[in-house]
Amino acid sequence: MAALVWPLERNEIRRHKQNNTFGMVRDGGTRAHQGWDLYALPGTPCHAISDGTIHFAGISGSLGKVILLRFSYQGQTFYAAYCHLSSTLVLEGNDVARGEVIGLTGNTGNAQSMQGQDQHSHFEIRTIPSPGLGLGGRVDPATLYGAAPTGWTFFEGHGHKVRTTGIPGLKIVRERIE
Repeated sequence: MAALVWPLERNEIRRHKQNNTFGMVRDGGTRAHQGWDLYALPGTPCHAISDGTIHFAGISGSLGKVILLRFSYQGQTFYAAYCHLSSTLVLEGNDVARGEVIGLTGNTGNAQSMQGQDQHSHFEIRTIPSPGLGLGGRVDPATLYGAAPTGWTFFEGHGHKVRTTGIPGLKIVRERIE
């Protein structure tokens, strides 16, 4: 079984703040956040984290435009939710390959007024398609990835992974060799 790829090419928790990660991390630990808010400018490509099937692609209330990818990992079925998208590039029932671009980030749902460093894609790992409010029916993405990208940025590109720590203004330049 192949390892999961990250949902974006550049993965970092918005503003590197704990309250943008998973768990009882909001309002002094009294309110749940159901996934990760990954910093992303609108139009950033979202990648299928695994081979799977599109369970849902459409609008879902405060999450805006959403893609729900059904996939298997370590013998379990999960659903990866990509939220606040500007575009969905897949349809329900489509089979997708690990790493395939399935949507573009945006500012839909309750993220529509966010600007600058607050622009993000909300990303969840679910055990059921529609878990409702709270943390039930969800798994901390860090459980599958080994850590949340808080305080560091994880770059994903064609199977080559680079983890950076504390390097402000780091730019990765990709050269295409033909």
